Amino acid sequence: MGSATLLFALFLFCPGGVICEILQNFSDVPPCQAFFYQGQEPTGLASPSTARICQRLQGQYYYATLYHRDARVPIYSAYILEKSTTSRPDLSSTNWYLEPMLADLPQGDMLQPSQSAMQNESEKVTDSQAVNDDYRNSGFSRGHLNPSGHHSAESQISTFTYTNMAPQQGNFNSGTWNNYETFLKDSILPGCSQTHVVTGIILSGSHPGEGVWLRGRVNVPTFYWSAFCCVRGDGSRRAEGRLGSNTAPYEVLAKSIPELEAILGREYGGAVSLFSGGCQ
Repeated sequence: MGSATLLFALFLFCPGGVICEILQNFSDVPPCQAFFYQGQEPTGLASPSTARICQRLQGQYYYATLYHRDARVPIYSAYILEKSTTSRPDLSSTNWYLEPMLADLPQGDMLQPSQSAMQNESEKVTDSQAVNDDYRNSGFSRGHLNPSGHHSAESQISTFTYTNMAPQQGNFNSGTWNNYETFLKDSILPGCSQTHVVTGIILSGSHPGEGVWLRGRVNVPTFYWSAFCCVRGDGSRRAEGRLGSNTAPYEVLAKSIPELEAILGREYGGAVSLFSGGCQ
């Protein structure tokens, strides 16, 4: 067994043989590490309240998420931009996936709420993360951080999990933020040999009573942010960021990577680095 395979095996199983994909570092699982530019996850955004999740469906890894357990929203999702050749899956929000490992259940893949492993532990699952009932009739849309339109086939389906969702104003979701997502796939993707994207949020508060919350359980972000690192065929790079307001008039501002890192650093209380070497 090679060293990389051995490392993967060691971290795939927790004591007692339980499958474990909640990680200390994304580098613990090489397939998950690959979603980050040069294999380096962002620094300065993790906290004792966050969990690193390798988003896995039917044994396949699709992207990486840093999930805030207390706020029940992802701080960011990181992925590789793909050409979309399939239409958006027709998947009811009641069947969007949940993460059993946040509830300490011995399951390696995201599961739908209707599956027996989730139904048998529904109270434990609901306590550990956001669920459909949190969003139902809330006035907010289920905002993908990693959007389905940046993927195809099974990759698209894997984005429909509540660990990849945060409350988003509908007009923002379908308007200015959608314009940015379209810009990435139509204007950036064609000119790049590989594009790494990290998309996240800025919390409106860390605890209920601070900021805006759905049902007193799910934090409503004040801002969405995103950064991309495009590596062209000749080895040159292009990196930019965006900061979008989750309140009217839903302005989305272009930012350099250092500018975006400085904003996030002020919000999260320390130095933030999104890409190794700034993708320069």
